[in-house]
Amino acid sequence: MSTTTFKTNPQGQVGRSVSRVESHAKVTGRADYTHNLVLPRMLTGKIFRSTVAHGHIRAIDTSAAAQLPGVHAVVTGQDILRIIPDPYYGPAFHDQPILALGKVHYVGEPVAVVLADDPHIAEEACALIMVDYEELPAVFDEVEAGKSEVIVHERLKPAGTFPDLKHLVGRTHTNVALDFHLKRGDVDKAFAEADHVFEHTFRTQQVMHTPMEPMVSIAEPGHQQITIHTASQSPSFVRIEIARLLGWQEN
Repeated sequence: MSTTTFKTNPQGQVGRSVSRVESHAKVTGRADYTHNLVLPRMLTGKIFRSTVAHGHIRAIDTSAAAQLPGVHAVVTGQDILRIIPDPYYGPAFHDQPILALGKVHYVGEPVAVVLADDPHIAEEACALIMVDYEELPAVFDEVEAGKSEVIVHERLKPAGTFPDLKHLVGRTHTNVALDFHLKRGDVDKAFAEADHVFEHTFRTQQVMHTPMEPMVSIAEPGHQQITIHTASQSPSFVRIEIARLLGWQEN
C-alpha cells in the first residue's frame, strides 16, 4: 500500500481557517435582523390560526377584534378573494391559501390576520376572533395518509417549479404528493439469489431547521412597487410568488 502526502502551502487556500463573514456581528449582537427593522407608521400583523386539524369553516366573527382600539383591520380569506381571485401559493404545489378558504387542513393554518399599532394589541385582538368549525375526520400519520379515505386536498395543483410533478395535475382522491417508479433488472431474481434479505421499518422524530432569526416579513409599499424585507431563505421564490399572486411584473 502506498501513501501520498500533500504539503500545505502556508500562503495557499488548503488548510486555511476561514471565518464566516457575519459571525462577529452575530455573536456581538450587532447583526441586523428583519425582526428589528422599524419603518415609519408601520403596523404589526398577527395571525389567528386554526385550532382543529380538519374542518369546514361555518362562520368567522371578527367584530370584537375590529372594535379594539389600536386595530386598523382584520383580514380573512374572503377579503383576500376580493383582491386575488386565486390566492393559492406554494413552491411545489399551489395548495396553500393565503388565509383559509372554506375549510382548514391542519392545526395552525392561518385563518385571519389582525393589523394593529403594536404586537400586543394585535395579539389581544386575535384572542377576540371567534370561528365556528364543523370538524371533519383527520389523518395524523404519513403512512396512514397514503391509503386513508380522509383526503387533505381535493385536487393536486403542481406549481410547475418541479418538472417531475407535472403529471400530477388534476389528480384527485389522493394524499400522495409524489410517486416515482424505478425498475432495473430482475428484482425477484436478485432477492432469490441474495445471501441475506433485510427488511425493516425505520421511523424518526420530526425535524425542523431552527435559525436564530424569527420567521418574519415586512412589506414596504412604494410608488408602483413594494419592497419586502423577509427572513426567508428563498428571496427569489418570495418575489416570484408575490408578483404572480398580484399580477405584477417581477422587475
